[in-house]
Amino acid sequence: MPSTQIVAVHHSPLNTAKSYLLLGERVVIVDTGPPDRGRRGDVVRRALRAAGRAPEEVSLIIATHGHPDHVGNAAALRAWTGAPIAADVKELACFEGRERLGATPTGLVGRIFLLTPLPHQTFDPFTPDLLVDGEFGLRQYGVDATIHRCGGHTPGSLAVHLPFSGELLAADLLAGGLGIGGIACHGRAIEPPFHEDRPGVVRALAKLLCLGDLETLHVCHGGPLSRRAAAAWQRRMAKELQLPEGLDS
Repeated sequence: MPSTQIVAVHHSPLNTAKSYLLLGERVVIVDTGPPDRGRRGDVVRRALRAAGRAPEEVSLIIATHGHPDHVGNAAALRAWTGAPIAADVKELACFEGRERLGATPTGLVGRIFLLTPLPHQTFDPFTPDLLVDGEFGLRQYGVDATIHRCGGHTPGSLAVHLPFSGELLAADLLAGGLGIGGIACHGRAIEPPFHEDRPGVVRALAKLLCLGDLETLHVCHGGPLSRRAAAAWQRRMAKELQLPEGLDS
């Protein structure tokens, strides 16, 4: 199987909102960005075409969690590509529109952000085709990667590990840079505006940092981050929350 390449799909200026394409024998879309005006997923469509790939090459769409800036175009892109959607079973009610995930601010940025329309966007509900309830390999979908359940940011947050390149798609476990990545210092690890379970994030990150020869963490707001930067943040947060730093936390 050819090596899998990660391509960032930018949904807003200044590195502040991204989803990703995994390019291998086939294509896996990781998150679909905030709902666009027509909710057709045009930004992802253009990125796919720019990569020289066709919609029929998409084998899977992964929803890392149910916040609208991550699943805003999931239903539209499933209809366009015919690919199934994979998501964590814990957030099924959210994806189907029966519940809405919480938005607990991690600090001043989150509290201000809640006053804007962005966190309150809606998306077209959908029922995932694959409900992830454990580690899930993606070789059958044409890419060298594995889905890991991590929780923390939301109850059903997912991360995607690419063992052969030492990369991790960490979604919103972390963010990177000033202004959520958009202004400067993109490689500086910070918290995103919201987390539902901050200790859970610290525990999940400790485990994920032990995966293979992990070197780079790709996040959806800012970044990318080095393993060293993520590990330093994890240790700092473990100390702040009075948690053990290691895997037994």
